[in-house]
Amino acid sequence: MNRSRPSGRGFYGGGLRIGHVGRKWIVPLVLALAGLSALGLAPSSSPQPAASGLPSGSASPDASSLPGGLAHPPALAYYYMWFNTASWAHAKTDVPVLGTYTSTSPAVIKQHVTWAKQAGIDAFIVSWKSTPALNLALSTLIAECHNQGLKLVLIYEGLDVNRNPIPVSQVQSDLIWFENQYGSDPVFDVYGKPAVIWSGTWQFSDADISSVRTAIDAPNKVLLLGSERSAADYQKRAGLFDGDAYYWSSGDPLSTPGYLKRLTDLSTAVHASRGLWLAPASTGYDGRLNGGTTVVDRRNGATLTAGWADAQATNPDGIALISWNEFTENSYVEPSRNFGERYLVVLALLTGAPGPIHNPTPSPDATAPLSPTAQASSSEPPVAAASGNSSHGRNSSNDLLASILVAALVLGGLVVVGYNLRSRSRKAQEGSSPNDLTGPEVRPDSLGRPIR
Repeated sequence: MNRSRPSGRGFYGGGLRIGHVGRKWIVPLVLALAGLSALGLAPSSSPQPAASGLPSGSASPDASSLPGGLAHPPALAYYYMWFNTASWAHAKTDVPVLGTYTSTSPAVIKQHVTWAKQAGIDAFIVSWKSTPALNLALSTLIAECHNQGLKLVLIYEGLDVNRNPIPVSQVQSDLIWFENQYGSDPVFDVYGKPAVIWSGTWQFSDADISSVRTAIDAPNKVLLLGSERSAADYQKRAGLFDGDAYYWSSGDPLSTPGYLKRLTDLSTAVHASRGLWLAPASTGYDGRLNGGTTVVDRRNGATLTAGWADAQATNPDGIALISWNEFTENSYVEPSRNFGERYLVVLALLTGAPGPIHNPTPSPDATAPLSPTAQASSSEPPVAAASGNSSHGRNSSNDLLASILVAALVLGGLVVVGYNLRSRSRKAQEGSSPNDLTGPEVRPDSLGRPIR
């Protein structure tokens, strides 16, 4: 199927473009800047123009002259809406600073969208299938996105609790409902038309996908993206999709053999059929409390920074952050009790956004205490959210000098460590196996039960 990638339509935000040389140094640079920010020595976090010189959310006037019509690939983030107060008692080592919230809370959604905008996120990739709770959360999120100018991409959860395909009739019915309800809503026009990622497409037959594709009139009304996990898998079914979004949460850009090559090969296969390629970049991963064994350390931001650089290197049509609030798999950037705003700061440095500007205020309906079953993370020390009013350590010239010396030492050490990490990971890539595929492990629904 011969399709054209979007050309100057929809919404594209600014971002930091990282070249071949820059990728070698971006890990220590971002971590050093984050350390300086924590010491109060980084540049002011007051709002600045986006890296493209345009306000966030503006399309470049000459975008059609660039590859794929993009000025910069938009920054996307996987966003989950299944939480209620009971969800936080299941397989969690941390909770949000907003407390054990429910995903239908307008106050919580408003704060999420505000933070996302401050950190440079252009669109949430919102996880959904048609249920009363998820439909209510989706409508509330859409209203808030209209208010603040955030965009949305849909990811449809096509697998059941055992990671088997749900009935294709349900997929078709849900997506027809979504198309009728929101198909013309401008909040979904990131790529000119609503983009729907079908999670778990590898579990559905070609006939199943073709029937749904026909029912929703893709690509005329909706862009239907697969979630295939290798270039070979995508090539076999390229005619069934308008692109691909690989949810690779458990891969480590600094140690998994062939990490960048796998993503580059997928990008090449998707772009060969004129599809959209959404490249993953994960903060970290720990599936042990959810029945898995894989752990990818966050490295205080180095993992996200390396993954972002590799995603950028694949010529993506969007960089898909894993994740905004996946607390079961420990990949979240949402401000939390263990990490404060640390990962929003790192994300903002990558996107060129101002970053978090003020302390969050927990919403009245989201202040429940931490569940007794939740445990503090043992891999990294807790960090409180940065306070805009704090003058800790900055009230004397001696304290300021000490901070500068510490920052200089941190910067020097991170440059060396970051360079060595990147060098070792690149040497290991050639040993990759095309069959070495590790995808996301089982995740819970709003009742704490795994949904895939």
